[in-house]
Order: sequence, then structure tokens, then C-alpha cells
Amino acid sequence: MTLPGRSGPPPPPGPLANSPASHGQHRHPATVPVTRAVALTLALGAAGFMLALSPQPPDPPPAAEPALAQAYANATVQDTPGALADGSAYSPLYFVGATRSVGTAPSGDQVRLLLRDGGIERELRRVPQNASTEFAGFTSDGTTLAWVELSSDPDGAARGGIWAARLDGGTPRLVTADTGAVMLFDRQGDLALHDGQLSWMADTGRPGYSAIRTVPLSGGKPVVRELAGGYAIGAWPWLVGEPVADTGAIELNNPRTEERILVGVQPGELMSCSATWCRSLIIGSTESSTVIELVRPDGSERVRTVTGAVSSAITDVAVLDRFEVYTRSTQGLITTRVMLYDLKTRSLSLVTANAGRVACRGGVLWWSTGDNETLTWHALDLRTL
Repeated sequence: MTLPGRSGPPPPPGPLANSPASHGQHRHPATVPVTRAVALTLALGAAGFMLALSPQPPDPPPAAEPALAQAYANATVQDTPGALADGSAYSPLYFVGATRSVGTAPSGDQVRLLLRDGGIERELRRVPQNASTEFAGFTSDGTTLAWVELSSDPDGAARGGIWAARLDGGTPRLVTADTGAVMLFDRQGDLALHDGQLSWMADTGRPGYSAIRTVPLSGGKPVVRELAGGYAIGAWPWLVGEPVADTGAIELNNPRTEERILVGVQPGELMSCSATWCRSLIIGSTESSTVIELVRPDGSERVRTVTGAVSSAITDVAVLDRFEVYTRSTQGLITTRVMLYDLKTRSLSLVTANAGRVACRGGVLWWSTGDNETLTWHALDLRTL
């Protein structure tokens, strides 16, 4: 989590897959020298006898997952250059759609927050670099874009703010500066836009308690509701709790209806949940024997999605209640394969064989390739598949 004035863990993306174990390569001789016909006959007879006694060789490994274009005829990946028209480096933080993104770019001793759509660049915010401003929690309903700003004064005092802007134009506005100690979890629900309101989690300063803070999108004083336990916002209004040590379970909590669900966690199992699916990750005895499965919070519909030297590329579980994004590293971390698992078809496809940073928010998956002058961002709107 992130408190005001402190930088949280690097965005998503940042999570790369585990390195696969090295495999030796074996090669059979191309020729066998023969000196006598009898010797060859005896050798072949002995070999046939040994083969008859030996178990059959294992089946060849399954074919690699199909490319994205093979799995989805309508899949369209859009590219965004890693530099602006003025040559400034551009770092996207959120994609509203495959061609429209929000990101930062330096400008002298300042940092600009830009809404970028093709060659059109709209400046939303400009802040001093020495304020160490963190832009996070981006969310949109297709009409409004909202986000969290965390910064610090020259004397080190932390400041926070919830901001919003219409996507079709206008000046961004501060919704509230009364944010409390914002908690960020690198999840889609870090800032929830719902029912004309914005909600986020904050630290109460009391051990064992957290709070939901909610403010109208039009502004006003936030309503604060304290809860026993630590939670992150899943799909509103569901909250996802931290693992409960005494019960070996993760709690899902709907504060509107007071409904609670305890998700069982087995020994050696790393579990994370959304409101509708949970991801089970079991790391085997070797780095290439990881097993990832999805299961409903009530324990039903367990499905094995991927195995091997793999990891989840993002924190959120089952994006759009349908997609999982995985990475598999190859060639000693030189390249990273990005894969998409589709719960609808129960199949895996290859998004790209070589990615740098990987992230996903609001149903849009994006990743980078190249660096410096060749840096390019690629975006896929999963809502179109």
C-alpha cells in the first residue's frame, strides 16, 4: 500500500515471470560405423530387445499456444510511440482505450500529466519534479477520468488529492483534498467510480482497522466508514480482505448488504481474489513447476490455467471476469512471453513473445518493447475480444 508522500511499489507492470530452468540439448549420432554385417545385425537385434523391455518415450510437449491473431480474428493491437512530438519520453499510466492513454512526460523541472490520443496531446496537470508527485488509481466510466495525486511539500509534509476531468475537454478539477492516508494496492479498485461517487481505502491510524472514504464526483466532504480489518476495493461494492491467519482464509465483504464470504486457502497456496474469482498459485519444487488455477470464492469451478515457469503479470484477478494475463520468461530472462488465458474458451494464447513492462487496467492490456529511441507501447482492448 502507499501512504501520501511515499512512492508505492512500481506499477504493474512491473511484475515479470520467473526464469525457466535451463534444459540440456541431446543429439543422436547421425551415423553409426559398421565393420561387419553380422555385428550390425546383432546390434540391431539387441536394441530391439531393449526397446521391447523399456517403457515408451513420453509424448512430445504440446504445441506452443496459438498467436493472438489466430485465437481472435478481431484482435487489434494499437501502437503508441514512447516519445512525444517534442521528443520528451512518455510513460503511460492508464489506457482509456487502445489508442487513448494518460501518462507523464518531463518538461524542464516539471512533470506533465497528459491525455494522449494519437497525435493529440492534452495537458491535464503540471507539477514540480521536486514534489515527487505520484499519479495513481486511474479510473473512467467513458465520460469522466478520475485519479489520485499524492505529493509532498518542500518541508516533507504529505498531501493528497482526488482529481477528475471530462474526457471530452474542460479543465481538470480537484474533487477533494480530504483524502486521509490513501492506501494503494496496484488494483483496478484503488479508486472506484460508482453511482456518481468516488471511493477509496484509507488507513485509520488504528491497528486492525481501515476505512472506506466516499465523496460525490461533484465534490464535497467525504463520508468515512471504518471497518475492522484491512481491505482493498474489488468490484464495487465488494471489498477483498487480507488473509486471516487464524482461519487460513481470505474474506470478501460487501458493506452494503453485510454479506461475507470466507475463501479457504490451503497450505503452500498463494491466493488472491476478486469478487467473482480467486487465483491459486502453487510454487513447486523447481522454478519451472508453478501451477496456477482459478476457482470461484465458494470453491466451485476450479480450473487449471497454466503451469511451468510462469507467473501472473498483474494483481487483478480475472479481468472483466474473463481474462488472466500471465508471463513466461525465456532465455535466462532475456525475453518475456505474455499470454492471455480466456475463461470463456478455456484456452491460452500468445500476446507477444518479447515484452518489457506489462500492465492492465479498465479492460485494456498494454506492454512495452524496445528502449530509448525504439521504445513503443502496445495496447489491446480486451473488451473487443
